[in-house]
Amino acid sequence: MRSLQDLSRSRPAPRAHDLWSLGVLPVLAAGALSGLLGVYWDIAWHIDIGRDTFFTLPHNFLYAGMAAVLFTSLYGLWRDRRATPFHLPFRGLRLHAGVLMVAVGAALVLLFAPMDELWHRLFGTDLTLWAPMHLIGLLGLTLGGFGALVSAWIERRLAEDPARRQFYGGLTLYFAAVLMGWSTLYLAEYEFNVPQFPSFFHPVLLAALPAFLMVLAGRLAPRPWSATWVTLAFSAIRLAFAGFLIGTSSLGLAGDSRPMIPLLLLSALAVDGLLRYGTAPWLVGLVAGGVTLLSNWLLVGLGDGIVWYGAVMATAVAPALVLSALAGWAGAAVAGSLKGREVRA
Repeated sequence: MRSLQDLSRSRPAPRAHDLWSLGVLPVLAAGALSGLLGVYWDIAWHIDIGRDTFFTLPHNFLYAGMAAVLFTSLYGLWRDRRATPFHLPFRGLRLHAGVLMVAVGAALVLLFAPMDELWHRLFGTDLTLWAPMHLIGLLGLTLGGFGALVSAWIERRLAEDPARRQFYGGLTLYFAAVLMGWSTLYLAEYEFNVPQFPSFFHPVLLAALPAFLMVLAGRLAPRPWSATWVTLAFSAIRLAFAGFLIGTSSLGLAGDSRPMIPLLLLSALAVDGLLRYGTAPWLVGLVAGGVTLLSNWLLVGLGDGIVWYGAVMATAVAPALVLSALAGWAGAAVAGSLKGREVRA
């Protein structure tokens, strides 16, 4: 008769569930996109309809999505029991580093919601996206988006099947595209042509913020021409959002204001081309920022919205290029950290 110890040894080891089989990554993929859409919808609502109540459709849509993301990320932290170099030990649990960032980000957004409502009751309606409570919410959304990207990258590293690795590589680029959407969201006041701060900040931040994501994606390179694919996906997402806002405004469910969609594809092509030749990341970022400045200077000149006047550009070019170079260096540093961790694992 076999002993209990022999029986336990003969049993197959419990299957280690990845984040996709647990249903975590699908929810994060939908939540990241819905959160970005919800904020743009909310801005259009506030500009043309106003802020009649906290429980507007955009608010309900945004916070319900973030609640689902928080619940799912907590579920993933509890169910994901794998012991890998990418998991952090905590009181008997093995916490997935990327999912932990998502959970913290979603919690920040949900914590910010009642605080924002209290802020409005005490000080009145905010006229800017860069208000203190708004920035806390945007920080949480950005952190959650970055955590989703890290989660997909970790799953790519842990996957043994080549097809699975390729799938997670594509998912990493998807989250990078959504994160690029979050980076440009900080400039929504300028995109909607309702700026509360000097126009100087628009070209400076538009040149620098996407450069970080382009170089990050290009250096991670789960697929050829990664920065270009990320920027194409970002542009498609923004076009889909524009169609959504047109549809909801025709139904009286959003305002008529439409945000300008920045032109970033030429910059991404430059990034991918330069990285193929081993160009220094800071120089790649600088070139990306310069191309973004030039292409969008021409773009805003063709529209009826905000205009980058010559005096603005004269003061903005130098800091924009410096920040773009720093963003390129930072994107490469983050990619190197992830890939270095991959090698050590």
